[in-house]
Amino acid sequence: MDLSFLDDEIDERATRNKVRRFFKKQVPRLVRLSGLDLASLKSPELSSMPTSKPVGNANEDRIVRTLEAQRLITAVVKAMQVCGEPSYTILFGVYVQGRQNWQVAQQLGYSTTRFYQLKNQAFLNFVDAFVEADLHVYK
Repeated sequence: MDLSFLDDEIDERATRNKVRRFFKKQVPRLVRLSGLDLASLKSPELSSMPTSKPVGNANEDRIVRTLEAQRLITAVVKAMQVCGEPSYTILFGVYVQGRQNWQVAQQLGYSTTRFYQLKNQAFLNFVDAFVEADLHVYK
């Protein structure tokens, strides 16, 4: 088994920034496209049935986009869950529930400094767990 990819040097700062942008820009758009209610994202139960691109039908294109957005949102939430605690609570609280950083820090009982250290680690945990796209930035 070739595990040499584990030796690839990751630019942690750039990776954290890329993941932060993903959560701030792309995840909200995916939620809108998916038509899902944010409350339904806690325990996603969408099927991962394969989809193919239909030819020439705008309604079918819209449905395919919706299904793809639902699949990706489900993958985002599952990746958050794989991260474990407190990463899951931080990412889900801030980026899915829309809570302020200080609210999540207070819920977890962490100081501001410690919370941001854990949030940075949560971004790195997420990028390793999210299998739909490689959000790593390599040196």
